[in-house]
Amino acid sequence: MKLKECIIYGYGQFIGKHILIGEGRSSLFYGQNEAGKSTIMSFIHSILFGLPQKNHPDSKYEPKNGEVFGGTVVAEIKDTGLVRIERVRGKSGGNAVISLPGGRTAGEELLKEWLGGLDRTFYQAVFSFDLHGLQQIEKVKEEEIGKFLYMTSMVGTDAVYKLEQRLSKEQDRLFKPNGKKPVLNEKLAELKQTADALKQASIRNSEYEDMLNQKAEADEEAGKQETRLQTLRQKQSQLSRAVSLLPLFHEQNAIKEELRELPDTSRFPAEGLSRLERLKTEMEPVKARTSRMEAQLRELTEKADGLQPEMELLHKEAALQELKDQIAGYEASILEKETLTFKVQTLVEEAETLSADLYGTSMDYKELAAVDTSVSIKTAVQELSELSKTLVIQKAQLDEQFDRAREALDLSEERCASLTEERMAPAERAFLEQELAELEKAGTGKKAEDLQNELRDVEQELASHKKQAAGAKRRLTAGILVILLILSAGFIWSVLNGQWAIAGLLAAAAAAAGFLFQNKGSATDSLAAHLQKRKRMLEEELRRAERPESMKRAEELKGRLWKDEQVKQMAEVEKQRAEQESRVCDRVIAKYEEWEKEQFRLNEKAKPVLKNLLLPETMNVASLSRTFQLIEECKSKISDWQKAEKQLEAVKGRLALFEGKASGVLPAAAGHESLSQRIYGLLNAARQENEKQTKRAAVILKMEEIQEEHREQIHLLLQKQEEFKNLLSHAGAVDEEAFRELSGYEQKRSELNRQHAWIRRQLEGSQAAENMQEHDWIRLEEKLQEASLQTEQTEKRLKELQERASVLHTKLHAIEEDGSYSDRLHEYGLQQEDARQTAKEWLVKTAARDFLLRTIDYHRTVRMPKLIRQTVVYFKELTEGRYVNVFLPEEEQTFIAERADGSRFKAGELSQATSEQLYLSLRLALAAAMNEQLQLPILIDDGFVHFDSGRTEKMLELLTSVSAGQQVLLFTCQEHIASRFKGHVTILERAGATAEAVRETTR
Repeated sequence: MKLKECIIYGYGQFIGKHILIGEGRSSLFYGQNEAGKSTIMSFIHSILFGLPQKNHPDSKYEPKNGEVFGGTVVAEIKDTGLVRIERVRGKSGGNAVISLPGGRTAGEELLKEWLGGLDRTFYQAVFSFDLHGLQQIEKVKEEEIGKFLYMTSMVGTDAVYKLEQRLSKEQDRLFKPNGKKPVLNEKLAELKQTADALKQASIRNSEYEDMLNQKAEADEEAGKQETRLQTLRQKQSQLSRAVSLLPLFHEQNAIKEELRELPDTSRFPAEGLSRLERLKTEMEPVKARTSRMEAQLRELTEKADGLQPEMELLHKEAALQELKDQIAGYEASILEKETLTFKVQTLVEEAETLSADLYGTSMDYKELAAVDTSVSIKTAVQELSELSKTLVIQKAQLDEQFDRAREALDLSEERCASLTEERMAPAERAFLEQELAELEKAGTGKKAEDLQNELRDVEQELASHKKQAAGAKRRLTAGILVILLILSAGFIWSVLNGQWAIAGLLAAAAAAAGFLFQNKGSATDSLAAHLQKRKRMLEEELRRAERPESMKRAEELKGRLWKDEQVKQMAEVEKQRAEQESRVCDRVIAKYEEWEKEQFRLNEKAKPVLKNLLLPETMNVASLSRTFQLIEECKSKISDWQKAEKQLEAVKGRLALFEGKASGVLPAAAGHESLSQRIYGLLNAARQENEKQTKRAAVILKMEEIQEEHREQIHLLLQKQEEFKNLLSHAGAVDEEAFRELSGYEQKRSELNRQHAWIRRQLEGSQAAENMQEHDWIRLEEKLQEASLQTEQTEKRLKELQERASVLHTKLHAIEEDGSYSDRLHEYGLQQEDARQTAKEWLVKTAARDFLLRTIDYHRTVRMPKLIRQTVVYFKELTEGRYVNVFLPEEEQTFIAERADGSRFKAGELSQATSEQLYLSLRLALAAAMNEQLQLPILIDDGFVHFDSGRTEKMLELLTSVSAGQQVLLFTCQEHIASRFKGHVTILERAGATAEAVRETTR
């Protein structure tokens, strides 16, 4: 990115200003303090990264009178060209609007891409630096200078250096292993003192400890008694529940006696009665199924007799099925025949249409098919088409270039004419310059008081002169009169005596005396007139000096004349630009003539190809490629037509073959049925006969299945009858009635056994009856009385212990109310928690500083080697070879500079100026490393103001070499720097006016 112009709508002291930065890679802005250098730097930052918000330090540049806040920067972007980046007041610093070449526009995302994603802070830290960095070096102690430079090499500022210092100070402020004053050390000391005091209070409170032990023993004994009481209550509850189970014990004995009195039913089978009923129930449906199967067999025999098929028709089924399988192909062939017939007609029509489009009339197909469309002809056509396309594109480009150049020329001429109209007329400018000169003459005269004194002196001199002139005149008049009287008397005497020679001499003397008298009087009048004129001039100057509007008028005239001078310079620039655009138009016209020659050569080259393709020589070559495609398409249509004719003949042969085969199978046609309908109809009839045969076979198969199932049912019935007899024999019953009587006895025995089992489960499941023998049930009530007595005694003992513990608790509470021990204990807990929180804070600061040091170590091992190599180049050039190398010692955050004689110095051992040179070398090397991809401009504001003449000269030379790869903008208030700068210089006046001067030096 290279900045070309700054168009300021409103920013700080600049309102509606247009500043040209210059064509070179380096430019300098020179002006005294308050001339606007920092304002221009801030303006560039704001246009690139967003206008400042209200809480930002640069918000002071927002205009106070409601003017538009913002402006435009014209920049040259690699691979893009000149762009305009405009930003005005808006949300989040205002939205950037980028005007790209060709009338396209873009926004903030493209600007961020050009800036490599940098924000304002990072850009100012790396690419924009000023006197602040040098001032920081002056403030840092000698032993810390190396570390300051090392930290600066990371991000361009001392932010990392300050952060590391602050974290280290915070660590030391909170804790030192052997320190006394750090916060955590003091709190740990206080905690130890409190612990000692707590221990002393515990010793003094021995009685309290004894009582506390007694209370603990009483509480422990009470706990044991509570446990024993709980056990006794559980035993009492268990015995109570066991007493409630005595009725079940007596009922169990009665059931055992009744079971002994019942007859023996041990041979009776399990679930004998239900098994008897189930066998009887199972034999009934078997008998019914047997009867139903016999009836089904009779019906199926009659049905099989009625399903006899027609065998002749069945014999033709295979042939009919074969014809049916081929009927789809037959019908497809019919459709294919129709399709091919239509295709042949379509291809013939399309070939005729293409022939007419190509040649205007229908051509002989054989002649058209013989046209050469080989690869060589196709290649020649493609080459001609490509050349034609190239010429068309060139023509469009030339048209666009001419329109653009003409538009630029018209615009420059309009601007030049407009600026010429804005200029003052020569007479008006001369009049204003004369008026300004008079005002400046009046303004540069003496003050009113001096003018009054001078006027007073002139008046006194004039009065004195008048007195002297009057006295001298009187004396002179008297003398002349005396002389004239003498001369007159002598003249009269000479005339009377005839002494004409003497009379002539006397007359001449009288005339001379008269002439002398006249000249003396006129000289006196001239001096008086001069004094009078001087008096009037002083009075006029005094009146002007006392009027303030004359000063305002002078400032107004200066502004108008300066504006006219600016317009004059801009008109000259526009005039030169118009001449340049005119030369561009001439070059485009020359290219037009070259293009016409190329077009003629293309037409001549295309004539043999057009003749071979039977095309007119006047045909436009640009459409030759499309015409060649149409010829190929026409030949393809003719070829497809011939192939379709052959396919149609083959389809007709297949149709005739199928129809002959079908006539041998089908009977004579009756009615208007189609061949397909006759085949399907006869095949359906054959299928019906086949279905009848299948149904008859199914009926016969069903009869066989039923016969098999009938035999199985007869066998099953015999089995059930045998099981019935075995069931009676197993129970020892002679008949079904005796079996049912034995079943009643068995049911009663089962019911008594269930009751006995339920009682046994109740007794066994009760915890009260667990492990109790029969004799235990007899003494059960006696045991319950003993348990109740033990429970009562335990409750009494527990109450005594609780009362004793309560008395001890009251005494302990009274001791604790004293407060010495409890206060110490509470104070110890608070101090312990406070020390714990301070320790956490110290751990956080330690972890942060450790992370920072790890980051610094990464910078040292990865980025620093390349940065040092570039720093050595710059440092060596700045020091004129006095220092030849820069080292980074292991495990140290500092630099070592090596002098040409081999001596090495740490950064803190260098002189102030040399340290500043090393600092600038690091900053420029860091910017160069970052600019390998970004190519952003570097802004320097009085970065080497402390240098002497020689160092300043070397620094300017270094910036000139640096600007070969990236733009450098230098801002300074030092006149000697501006005078030595080789390149474009913009001079800023304190009032806000801007003048431009470009000085090319040969030093």
